[in-house]
Amino acid sequence: MLRNVISVISMLGLSVLVIPTERALATDNVQLIAPGDPAMAKAHEKSNSELDGFLEKLGNPPAGTENYSIKLGFTDKAKGVALTTDQMAPNVEFMWVYQIKASGDHFTALLSDTPEYIHNIKPDDRVEFEKSDIFDWMYTENGKVKGNYTACPLLLAGPKEQLDQYREIYGIVCD
Repeated sequence: MLRNVISVISMLGLSVLVIPTERALATDNVQLIAPGDPAMAKAHEKSNSELDGFLEKLGNPPAGTENYSIKLGFTDKAKGVALTTDQMAPNVEFMWVYQIKASGDHFTALLSDTPEYIHNIKPDDRVEFEKSDIFDWMYTENGKVKGNYTACPLLLAGPKEQLDQYREIYGIVCD
């Protein structure tokens, strides 16, 4: 089951690094997005507007749902990492966490991505965060992805065939 969510996440290239515009390019595992990208800001707003519904399902998962994950923005600091939802901050790598445990608006989870640019964290490290740190969320319902709004700016920037494939396989709907 964990492999399924990691497979979905890695296939969609959903780890995102916000970098200065002059360095914006795609790598194998990470899509690099310029700070303040309007499509990504819109995706974050949509995710945030539906966050409470996601958290309700996370707390009491309906039948047919699984693979609950949350996307957080990480930056290196002297010791460890800091979290941010600020797309204008330099060198922010947005990555997914899983095995989420909630206590009110406080959460713990494990990092599921392999950082490309952030050095002070690695896969399966425990991450503590607040509701206000959440950038995006996703889960699967009967095999189809729900949420994951930040995938759309990445997919819309790529080949149309890839978007069509993800739409068909994972049920991702991009406005």
